[in-house]
Amino acid sequence: MKTKDGLMDQKGIALVVALVMLLVLTFVGVAAISTTSYEARIAGNERVYNNAFYAGDGGIENFRGRATTGEFVYSLAPSGSYQVAIGDCVSNVTWDKKVVVDPSSGENKAVFKVTSEGVSPSFPTAGRVKIESIIEVSMMTPQGYN
Repeated sequence: MKTKDGLMDQKGIALVVALVMLLVLTFVGVAAISTTSYEARIAGNERVYNNAFYAGDGGIENFRGRATTGEFVYSLAPSGSYQVAIGDCVSNVTWDKKVVVDPSSGENKAVFKVTSEGVSPSFPTAGRVKIESIIEVSMMTPQGYN
């Protein structure tokens, strides 16, 4: 009587194992490519919105610099708006002014509510970030103007 060897019945199993391993590696590769492209889109969106944020912040700092030189402080207009380019982005700055008297010193102060909308151009949509700030400037009369 002839006995069957256990190894003789497994002809072709190496091919099946190799094909299954190849299929598993293909799924892992496709998942890695999908994750990479998804994270690249996230990084692109983050860059657009960071640019918009910095443009909005730049608009606030632009207003602060102009207000401390007296450009808006001594103006009769109670509100206004302007646009400033910051790199390839734009900041739309709007402001409202209110004059108040400081109770401790008795001096007049101009209080501005400033809104700056940073816009970062991008295709198909632009990134937009709004920043609001309250800026208080002393209305002391400069020497030579009294």
